[in-house]
Amino acid sequence: MLSSKEKEKHLEEILGGMAGILVAFSGGVDSTYLLAKAKEKSKGKIMAVTAISPLHPLREIEEAKERAYQLGVEHILLESKELENVEFRDNPPHRCYLCRKILYAHFREVARENDLSFVLNGSNRDDGEKARPGMRAAVEHDIRSPLQEVELNKKEIRELSKDAGLTTWDKPALPCLVTRFQYGEQLTLTKLEQVERAEDYLRSIGLEKLRVRYHGEIARLELESSAFEEVVARRKEIAIVMQKLGFTYVTIDLCSAMELKE
Repeated sequence: MLSSKEKEKHLEEILGGMAGILVAFSGGVDSTYLLAKAKEKSKGKIMAVTAISPLHPLREIEEAKERAYQLGVEHILLESKELENVEFRDNPPHRCYLCRKILYAHFREVARENDLSFVLNGSNRDDGEKARPGMRAAVEHDIRSPLQEVELNKKEIRELSKDAGLTTWDKPALPCLVTRFQYGEQLTLTKLEQVERAEDYLRSIGLEKLRVRYHGEIARLELESSAFEEVVARRKEIAIVMQKLGFTYVTIDLCSAMELKE
């Protein structure tokens, strides 16, 4: 079995053979590491593209802008407009495929306009071991996943990012806001903003790893067990704020009392 350093060397060889790269850049652990390595090893033009959408918290977009600037990479912000797609708004089980299909079509167009031959995403080996409908869209649009190709997993990417001095090495995972909704729940701008504001508030009082799951009048909080005592102690304040945001009831999901997974 290859070590993480050996996998990294293979990744560098792959990137070094690419001229003209567009990186699908969320600003998270994986895409930041990939962009940094591409900047370091590729001999051609490199650009990063980040989707602007209600599906992604504004703070994440701002962080992506800052990280691209720090890496010295040209950065494009692209309005992806997923909510204009009726099928996607219906929130079916294959919503990730629909989202990625829209995104990758946009990214491919940006690559063509800028004469870039390769479009890369930050999917890693762990992603390849799960049911990821979005991966099918990547194949259909010829999107490469170099981290997955060299079999780097999330833990290894965090370690390599730390070694490289990237501040994202310990950044908590933050899947898009649509994951807070059950399949079939109609997606609207109002609902997405409601969840985003709720999570922003909880982070403002010191909580880090969390999800606010939307169930109509109910906000179901997924938290690390270490946060329970703080939340219970501040339950009145939290309830008032959440009710102002439009939730009637607030619950803590005891079944998710674990380290939130990547």
